Amino acid sequence: MSSSPIILQPSLTFPERIIEVDTLGFKEKFNHSPFMFSHNLIGHPLFELPRLVDLANNLFTKGQLFCCKNGNSPGIKWEQLPRKKQIIEAILNIQKSNSFIMFKSAHVDPNYKALLEKTLIELEELTTVPLHREITWSIATIIVSSPHSITPYHIDHDCNFLFQIHGDKDVHLFNQNDRSVLTEEEIENFYLGHISSANYREENQNKASVNHLVPGKGVHHPVLAPHWVKNRDNYSVSLSINFCLKTCDLQAKIYQVNYYLRKLGMLPTPPGQSALRDRTKILAVEMFSKRKPENHDEVLRSGIKRITAPAKLFQEVVRSLKR
Repeated sequence: MSSSPIILQPSLTFPERIIEVDTLGFKEKFNHSPFMFSHNLIGHPLFELPRLVDLANNLFTKGQLFCCKNGNSPGIKWEQLPRKKQIIEAILNIQKSNSFIMFKSAHVDPNYKALLEKTLIELEELTTVPLHREITWSIATIIVSSPHSITPYHIDHDCNFLFQIHGDKDVHLFNQNDRSVLTEEEIENFYLGHISSANYREENQNKASVNHLVPGKGVHHPVLAPHWVKNRDNYSVSLSINFCLKTCDLQAKIYQVNYYLRKLGMLPTPPGQSALRDRTKILAVEMFSKRKPENHDEVLRSGIKRITAPAKLFQEVVRSLKR
């Protein structure tokens, strides 16, 4: 976050307020349960398709663009489109291309960075949480997807505010604390890097809150809240403001240690049940964590990767000797 002046390209401005203060949930529900809110980004030029093509050209060279063909159920796996020409065509023909495009780290462009910073300043005010001290990593992500496309069921480490700008969609959000929906083992696997570890179970669908987003509306996702999304009849453009929080980063380290304890046949204590055990696990991982992480993965996993690297190297040597 930054309090320095926001500099935009000529003729580009933001609304006086990005987020409308008509929601009571910011302070009471922040990072605990989902809630909807209103915003003023409808029709902003940063989200028009020609401008997003320019952004795609920029992000493709930086490896920050993900594009795939859509499936038709919450449990699908993505088939990625690897070439820039395919991605640009998918964006320009988004109404019919049956595609899902994710602009990861859109804030490498200064104008989207300014939008990210302004939004975080507003969120700090609305939540009354000192986000400038609590955030360890923040990004702006733009999602462009075809009609009826489905974002598969998954979990995220980031706290998320999703802004709907064009089209409408249904966001199905589940309680991150319900272990009949999201198990300890799924969370442990996720924090070891298995991003598809959360499994969709049809019998749990009635436990979801279904949030219908239209342009000018948004929804908050707490950390680890399982979710899947389905567009309605028009193509969708959404902005996702994501950020990591110190307390959640520490909890991730506990889950990482628990993963290996479970591998050893033990039944590890979940976070929050023993302050002493939690602190011991955190310290064990923090000793090896990078002091100045350079990306999102390093924020989460640099410590556990350094701890386990010798064992993995030894396994590779043994495997090569057996060939």
